[in-house]
Amino acid sequence: MMRTSIAPTSRILIRQGGLTDLEGVLRVCEKHSEYWDGRLPSEIRLSEYFSRALSSQDEVFQFWIAENGHGSVLGWEMLAARSADPARRRLTAEATTCLGKPSGHLGRTLATHAIRHAVRTPLQYLFAQAPVRDTLMVSVLEAVGYQEVGLIPGAAKPPAQPERLEFVYVVEH
Repeated sequence: MMRTSIAPTSRILIRQGGLTDLEGVLRVCEKHSEYWDGRLPSEIRLSEYFSRALSSQDEVFQFWIAENGHGSVLGWEMLAARSADPARRRLTAEATTCLGKPSGHLGRTLATHAIRHAVRTPLQYLFAQAPVRDTLMVSVLEAVGYQEVGLIPGAAKPPAQPERLEFVYVVEH
């Protein structure tokens, strides 16, 4: 049996999420509120959205939880369909990484996990967005191989979103 010198509290376990993770996912969202420019959409809408995402996973579109050695949710990663067109639906995905606290290591670990998963699927492209001012997430996406492809202007209508960068990762099979 191989032993590790890493303390249990610093270990990161990534596992597929389920409905029992909803509370932890919502807690991480509260800490990562810059996606909503500091104003979270209503808790009911978030709860419904993530309940649907956690319960509608399949072999391509999945939701992963990152937790520490004590089972606390540190962050999550989700691959969601980017297109409703049945002919293209399984070719592109929207990748979303959400961290409970700033951590380039955790962000790279989650994004890399999603990329490795995508390689085993029909997906050809992963798209991701990050607020321009979220330099940590921008650097994480660039570090794992995403390429910046555009700038999305900020939205004024609620829920307001800040100016965002769009990235693409070309999945090599």
